[in-house]
This record gives sequence, C-alpha cells and structure tokens, in this order.
Amino acid sequence: MLSVIIPARNSKSLTYNCLTSVNFTLQSIPGQKEFILIDDNSDSESEIVDLFLNFRKSTNSTVKIIRFNHRQHYTGVFSCGLSEAKGSLIFFLSNDMMLTPYFLQTVLSVAALEEEIGIVRGTSQYTDSHPEHRCLPPFPLRGYQDILDFSAYISKYHGFDYVQDKLLSGDAILIKRSLIDKIGVADTRFFGYFGDVDYGIRACRAGFKLVCAKGAWLHHEGAGHVKHESVTEKVDFRQKHQSRMEMVQSAYVKFREKWDISIPEIYTGLSELDFEKLSQQKVSFSEYEAPISLNSQLCQVL
Repeated sequence: MLSVIIPARNSKSLTYNCLTSVNFTLQSIPGQKEFILIDDNSDSESEIVDLFLNFRKSTNSTVKIIRFNHRQHYTGVFSCGLSEAKGSLIFFLSNDMMLTPYFLQTVLSVAALEEEIGIVRGTSQYTDSHPEHRCLPPFPLRGYQDILDFSAYISKYHGFDYVQDKLLSGDAILIKRSLIDKIGVADTRFFGYFGDVDYGIRACRAGFKLVCAKGAWLHHEGAGHVKHESVTEKVDFRQKHQSRMEMVQSAYVKFREKWDISIPEIYTGLSELDFEKLSQQKVSFSEYEAPISLNSQLCQVL
C-alpha cells in the first residue's frame, strides 16, 4: 500500500491545487492507497478541513483527517504522518506543490532499483537546501497542463537516473517502510526546522541512501505558508523571513547540542556542515524515535 501524507497550514488556494493534482495523479498509480491529511492548526477562514472533507468524498481510498489543536510545524506533522501511515511506501508532499503522474511514477521506479535506497526526492523550481536540484521551466507555466507537459519532458529526458545526496530536505519525498522500521519517526525536539536534516543523518547511519531522481519534476510554489502569513498578517515578507531565520537558529542550537558541539554556534548554512563526519561518529543516544500517539489534547481525528 502507498501512504500519502499531505500537511497544510492555511493557503486555501495552494492546498486546493495540491489536492486536485494528487487526485488526478493517483488515478494512474495501481494498487491500494491511503491518505493522511493534516491540518496544522490553520485559521478557520482558510477552510482547510472542508477541503480535506471534500477530498475524502472524491476518492474510494481511506482518508484520515487530523487537525492539530496547536501548531506542530514541519517536524511535528512529519512525525505524525509517519506514525499513522500503514503503507510499505510513504509519500510526503507539501501543500504548496502540484504533483504529476510522471513525478510519482519516477520516484517509485527509482526507489525499486536498490534495496539500500531509503528516501527518494525529485526536482522543482524551488528546492530548499538543494540548489543542485533546482530545475526551472524555460517558459511561464500557464496552468496544470503546462506542469504536466514539462514534468513529462523531464521524466523522458532523464529516465531513472539518480544522484546520491548527503543531506535530506524533506519537501516531497518517498520513504520506504524498512527505513521507518529501523529509525522510527522525526525527532520532535526540532520544532519546524532541522527535523528532516536530523532524519537524513539517521537514515544514512542506518545504512540507507538518500537520492534524488533527476527525472522526477513537480511544481513547487516555495515558502507557501510564509507568503500566506505575510499577506494575511499584513507583515512585510522580509520581516517574516527574519522571524523564520530566528526559528532556524533556535533549531540549529538543538541540532548542535545533539550531534556536535564543535560546529559553529551561529547557523550560516548547511553547506558548512560535514555530513560525512556526522554520519560516522559514535553517539551515546538511541537513534530510534518511537511513533507518536494521537490524543484529544493534541488533535482531532475526523
């Protein structure tokens, strides 16, 4: 079974486009599927739960809808999704993306090439922490058909070629059950940021490969929730970006405390970190993070 996890925080139009593309894409993928849709404490006027409920009506697959009572940010929703997923393959997708059949078929095919491949990502216009995987269409995208056409071209051009990554940026990734069985879910001490970086290190230390399928391309708006909050809160985007970087620094401090206190105290970019060293050093803590349990104080399950 393929488990599909989609978290959303506000951004009604982006979430609608994402869900519509997912519905279209999954029609071409054989086999059993389940959906785990997570509302990360969105504002009520965003109507995210209503979008999720309408999605449930449009599919015969199982759809679990989870609404958090307090914001969990990336690491929290990622851990929640992995904890609830039952599939042998788990696909995690941000709500500011539009999926295509060519993207999903390619990452599924690349994942099947080697047992050691644990996580597969693809390319897009916006690839946080992976500038080498940035791929821009040579023309303005007028709609979903253009997205499909460009995704098909990239898939045909690159086929199942892939490159191995040294770090994980988990915006749209396929994860194997064998990896989750070995290292569990994300470490929720990292609120918002560094949860995926930490997960990638643990995956590599467990003997799995992180790879990018070069033939897999999807549309990514990029920083969707930050842009939305900048507009709705009437705050300058640069101010929202500054707040975001303060959260990044806070998470980096915890990352440094966990993995290596000898790295610089101030975060200056992932390129400054020695991931090979982090993947080989001895540690005194358990690298398995147990699945989280849902309860009424934490969330509502619809």
